[in-house]
Amino acid sequence: MKLKKLRLMEGTLKRHPEGFGFFIPDDKDHPDVYIPSGRIGSALTNDRVQVSVHQKRKGGSRSFFGFIHSILKRDKAFVTGIFTIKRDQTLIQDHNLGCSAQVFVSNPKKITVKEGDFVKAQFNTYPSGNNGGKLKFKTDLAENFGSISSLAKDDVKRIMAEYNILFDFPQEVLNEVKSLPDKVREKDYADRKDLRDRAFVTIDGITAQDFDDAVFVEKLPSSYRLYVAIADVSYYVQEDSFLDQSAFERGNSSYFPYFCSPMLPEKLSSDLCSLKEGEERLVIAQEMDFDFKGELIGAKIYPSVISSRKRLTYGQAQDILDDPGGALKKSSAPFFKPEQDNYLESLRQAKFLTQILLKRHLKEQALNLDIPETLVLVNPEGEPQDILKEKRLFSHLMIEQFMLAANKAVSAFLEQERVPLMYRIHEKPEEEKLEILEKFSKTLGFSKSFKSRKNLSDFLNKYKNHSKIELIHKLVLRSLSQARYSAFNKGHYGLNFSSYTHFTSPIRRYCDLLIHRLVKQALLKEPEGKVHRFKKPPIDLKETDKNPQTFNPSSVQSKKKAGESSKLFKSFQREIEKQALFISQREQNSVQAERMIKDIKIARLLKRHLGQSFSGYVSSVCSFGLFITLNQFFAEGLVRFQDMRGFWESDKLQLFAQNKRTAYKIQFGDPVKVLITASQVRTGKVDFKLLSHKGHSFN
Repeated sequence: MKLKKLRLMEGTLKRHPEGFGFFIPDDKDHPDVYIPSGRIGSALTNDRVQVSVHQKRKGGSRSFFGFIHSILKRDKAFVTGIFTIKRDQTLIQDHNLGCSAQVFVSNPKKITVKEGDFVKAQFNTYPSGNNGGKLKFKTDLAENFGSISSLAKDDVKRIMAEYNILFDFPQEVLNEVKSLPDKVREKDYADRKDLRDRAFVTIDGITAQDFDDAVFVEKLPSSYRLYVAIADVSYYVQEDSFLDQSAFERGNSSYFPYFCSPMLPEKLSSDLCSLKEGEERLVIAQEMDFDFKGELIGAKIYPSVISSRKRLTYGQAQDILDDPGGALKKSSAPFFKPEQDNYLESLRQAKFLTQILLKRHLKEQALNLDIPETLVLVNPEGEPQDILKEKRLFSHLMIEQFMLAANKAVSAFLEQERVPLMYRIHEKPEEEKLEILEKFSKTLGFSKSFKSRKNLSDFLNKYKNHSKIELIHKLVLRSLSQARYSAFNKGHYGLNFSSYTHFTSPIRRYCDLLIHRLVKQALLKEPEGKVHRFKKPPIDLKETDKNPQTFNPSSVQSKKKAGESSKLFKSFQREIEKQALFISQREQNSVQAERMIKDIKIARLLKRHLGQSFSGYVSSVCSFGLFITLNQFFAEGLVRFQDMRGFWESDKLQLFAQNKRTAYKIQFGDPVKVLITASQVRTGKVDFKLLSHKGHSFN
């Protein structure tokens, strides 16, 4: 056996609870590197590290292992866990570091705390090495969350603490909320277009508590007119107020099974700003005209007031779309009289418009990924009862198309007004990930290169009825980059939009609240709204970036004014970019917390089935094992290569695993049967043992 020392490499560490870890290099062409427990030092999961990588050759095979050379950047600034007293020392037990460690805690702020409380502590020193096998951290107590048990009812509270998702609103925020009116007043209607005669409806999930969008559609002689009314949160949340600062700090609402951590206090999110049935509400209305081919030919945006006729769930809306007359007869809830408030006719026209928009959406080569969400059902004590796969209805697609149209139109409006804005961008995938997709597509008989975006869209459309379509969509999704917010327009790859923003959810997303303020600034001189005819594509703000004086809408400017406008544009853009970076991070933090809660609930459910076998399929291949998704619970667990007979390796693109001695292959998407061997409730991780693959026994 020969050892060959390679160069120092930088990347990210994933540390296993048993002490060893895997180094994921920044160089995507290089395989993951195994780090033995004795050479991992004090590095933790997601730390940025520099590693000395070595190549081991034995026979015809090769593998990589490495040693931590230095820690470049720590990922964690704090730790959470149970406060305990042991031998006159205060420690944090059952912590979230994911490794064997002693966490000593001091209390310089004199925070009231007792043994058993769930706490958060700030690191003040990190250990320099393993210190005899167990890491030792020193921390200062930062916050006490009180009693949080290991029971299911406290799962959400614990994860919110670990991911720094705020529980309560500060008193100064609550004081501002108290000063707000309890209902919409007549004087609030000033300078607003009255749309209370339009039969708006809200269509949301059955558990929704806040309703920030309502829609109405009417057919005109030569077009369809779509109204998308969005709650005017900016009317109540003033810029730089305590409410505004709190909303920015949260960045977005976070949603867990039957619990929500809202971006705004309940009086706003569930009442004053929520477009509740039969209640008059302040909105920003985006009015759009589409020709019969689905092209947007004109749009107008303005402050308005509406009264929603009906709160519908997606299921109820689908019943009406499928059979409006039958739905009317079967409904146990009273419907408004059609001759007075014909929202049924509006929904009928909405169906026709949606069909047209979907055809255009397909023609514009949007990547239509349909990956059903799993819904974890829990009882009042937080114990999981079942896992369901949510079915996407036509009513889901309808609202999705209407919101996409509104967001796109608002982005175009602000660009045409030469206003710097916060975009929702989605950059092109990395070439290595497209290479994986290409190789997989060839196994299905598709031979075109995915360097052409059109080919990727054609691939999805060609195999939309394939038996493995859900797997295909999952693999495509993993290959795409992460959408994020930015002040610089880079387009939206997935939607194939040259310009896009978020406008339709200001109750739960800070970007949307910011966009509402920018719209209002653009409408200062014309509160009745501005009409835009889209005979030509909206301008690309990339050009504006090169020529920032276009921020000034005046057609005649002196050089001095142009220079001042240029400075103002750049200054405003830099500020938006700072905000975009922060709320993108908050969004990802919420996504990770929501995913963790779902994993924990699934782990609780599967723990009841330890020792039982289930059928499933290979949903992912990685450097250390196979992830298997169960057919019954739609839950994912890991089969480690080290627990399989023989020496197994994944291929470079991780589409299959192969036994190096026998050349036996297990591929992405293959059917398998597994045994549930372990379920870790704290981490949400589930372990399987492979029993059989395509009928071939592994016992």
